[in-house]
Amino acid sequence: MLLNMVASIDGAAAVEGLSAGLSGAADKAMFAALRTQADVILVGAGTANAELYGRARRSGTRIAVVSGSLSVDPELPLFVAGAEDATAPLPLIVTTGSADASSAARFEGRAELLRAGDGVVDLRAALAELGARGARVVLCEGGPTLNAGLLACDLVDEINLTHAPLAISAVAPRIADGLTTGAAESTPRAFALTQIVTHEGVLFVRWLRARD
Repeated sequence: MLLNMVASIDGAAAVEGLSAGLSGAADKAMFAALRTQADVILVGAGTANAELYGRARRSGTRIAVVSGSLSVDPELPLFVAGAEDATAPLPLIVTTGSADASSAARFEGRAELLRAGDGVVDLRAALAELGARGARVVLCEGGPTLNAGLLACDLVDEINLTHAPLAISAVAPRIADGLTTGAAESTPRAFALTQIVTHEGVLFVRWLRARD
């Protein structure tokens, strides 16, 4: 799976809780290009809520929101915009087998629930299920807690990181910050540098997981 994030030169992944303060034209172009490769775009509930996620523009690409507690807002554009198109697949919500039934009912006709794990989302099982459904390329767009869980489980094959030419000098999360509850203990993972691109002061770096 692929991971795509933007960060300041001093390591912040957000400005006042949003990535928009770090993003510019170059980052948005890379963001759009990476999305064209994805069958499924994976995002955490907090990020989907904060960034007001909508549906993917590319036909056939599905958004999958990881929300063990089903805290994602059912009124997001993701769930209501384009709902009149009966031919388009519904967005996915990756949750648990013990998710509250009344909370799940809020997404009836708006999203398809994928249950992985009991109590906490089992990220390995979730990705395996996405693969079984035909997802060859899964692109994760954060946030930091989901990223940390995926890295801890060694599920990330490629990291695409845009460095914005800004120093934030404020308390802010890193691109991977804190472990998802129940994730495996994190250990250092080796990645190999495969690409460096600069454009108008923005630095884009691609890393591939160095697996035996």
